[in-house]
Amino acid sequence: MDRHGRAQRWAGTRRTALAGTLLGTVGGAVTGALALVGDPELSTGSELALGVFYGAPFGALFGAASGLVSGTVGGCLAVHLVREHVVLARAVLAVCCGALIAAASAWSLPPGPVHLVGTVLATAAAVAAAWLSASWCFRPLRTDDGPTG
Repeated sequence: MDRHGRAQRWAGTRRTALAGTLLGTVGGAVTGALALVGDPELSTGSELALGVFYGAPFGALFGAASGLVSGTVGGCLAVHLVREHVVLARAVLAVCCGALIAAASAWSLPPGPVHLVGTVLATAAAVAAAWLSASWCFRPLRTDDGPTG
């Protein structure tokens, strides 16, 4: 592989990692804020204050780290498939991101009925976001005879 081909692959991986980080940050902030809302031990005012000032920033940091890891791993795997098998590359990216985000959310969510629902929702959102952002992530990998993603 020549230097230009390697640069294109890294550009696709960087875009995928960036997309994963941004989506993870937003998702983590929302999840962190909502995790504290509805806590029976807190009043409504303190729920909102803790959710906004405590849950959202820490959720965003955790979400950014999870999104960066899942985007980078998924991008590194998918970038090798994108020229010949576009749909397979998108599927690999979506499955990889979904699996890593499912593991992260299962580890971070509190036990209880919210645990399973939150894990399923986080996984579904990660898979959908990875699938929809794949065309932007793979844009540097377009060939001369047409787009691949």
